[in-house]
Amino acid sequence: MKKDMKYVLGCIRRADEDFRLIEPGDRILIGVSGGKDSLLLLRAMQLYRMFTHQRFEMVAATLEMGLEPSLDTRGIQSLCDQIGVSYLVRPTNIGPLLFQERKEKNPCSLCAKMRRGMLTSLAKELGCNKVALGHHREDALETLFLSLLYEGRLHTFSPLTYLDRSDITQIRPMVYVPEKRIISLAAQLMLPVTKSPCPAAGNTKRQEMKELIAHMESLRPGATAQMLRALQDTQGYGLWDKVKRRPVTGRRGATLGEPMDEIPPCESPNA
Repeated sequence: MKKDMKYVLGCIRRADEDFRLIEPGDRILIGVSGGKDSLLLLRAMQLYRMFTHQRFEMVAATLEMGLEPSLDTRGIQSLCDQIGVSYLVRPTNIGPLLFQERKEKNPCSLCAKMRRGMLTSLAKELGCNKVALGHHREDALETLFLSLLYEGRLHTFSPLTYLDRSDITQIRPMVYVPEKRIISLAAQLMLPVTKSPCPAAGNTKRQEMKELIAHMESLRPGATAQMLRALQDTQGYGLWDKVKRRPVTGRRGATLGEPMDEIPPCESPNA
């Protein structure tokens, strides 16, 4: 267990150094959903605070989604009492809004956006300047593939995002941590993981991306680590927005331009 926790703390330290996630004097709200990721983040951040030279404060909060059965937070409260972190449960109507009023078929993106917004407001209320979220390595890659396959763009969340409207910074200290390490360590620590009451749990587009990445890893062991490395190497991108052309010095071949108007345009790639 010590070896696995040291590995996780090493990943957090690397992310902290790479992106300057945590600074002395920070007051950080840890968003705790009751899942393995956020619970390990809470425990690891408490240990990281003990071993790092940076001094920061922590508080933890859970957003109650308003679903039935309601989330059992007694285990989370017990863990927070054990490690000396203040804990708050804030009721919301996110669940009824998504599933009863809007009847969302793919609610994950909107749900995540609403939860982040509410955590940001709660952070302001509690005097925090940062919100820490429990996203890990595979979460970043799943988001990348969701964006690529369903939105036609290359995009994923950032380890650090400053929200200028609220003056709050969102940080994701576990972006370098592989999910398998989290699963193993959560079991070893006997973290009080609580089953999500969300009706869409395990049956989402994100789950499809998780299975796709696992399949890619089975075909090419080490693929996941390579893809994460690609996310960091923005200078190495070879996409079409960086097409290099020979400098134009004259109008060579300009007389051939007129017939081009008669050539029909290529059909859309989506056709």
